[in-house]
Amino acid sequence: MYLAQHINRFRLPVIIFLLLAGLTHSCDKDRQHPVPYVHVNFDFNIIHYNLNSPGLSHQFSQGESGGYRGIIVYRLSIDEFRAFDRACPCNPHQCTVSIDPENQVTATDPCCGSRFLLIDGSVMEGDAGFPLKQYRTSFNPSTNRLLITN
Repeated sequence: MYLAQHINRFRLPVIIFLLLAGLTHSCDKDRQHPVPYVHVNFDFNIIHYNLNSPGLSHQFSQGESGGYRGIIVYRLSIDEFRAFDRACPCNPHQCTVSIDPENQVTATDPCCGSRFLLIDGSVMEGDAGFPLKQYRTSFNPSTNRLLITN
């Protein structure tokens, strides 16, 4: 009887704690990326943009390619490409990320000073709380054409 009273006494605080812990965890997972959704369907020949070999990158303005503020393309390997929106997650409505001319595997935002790794879009330094927004890529090696979509 004594043990049962103590178990019941601690049951409600434990249940409340577990519920709050679950809510906190799910909020982090469910946060939406701050870069607004825009339809992307962009197709181009990689040879015309000097994306001939792995490690090279090219940035397109919003008017050329779509995206919210344009798109950065990075060639990861012979048949793999990464495409990211140029809008900085820290302030997507005002700040644009650009390829670092000294290191084509990174991009920086002069507004907040964030730096991103173009292999996966992750934040290397700065205040951006999200990685770069990534788009899907599909490469056709027989035509050298890359399709970027969302």
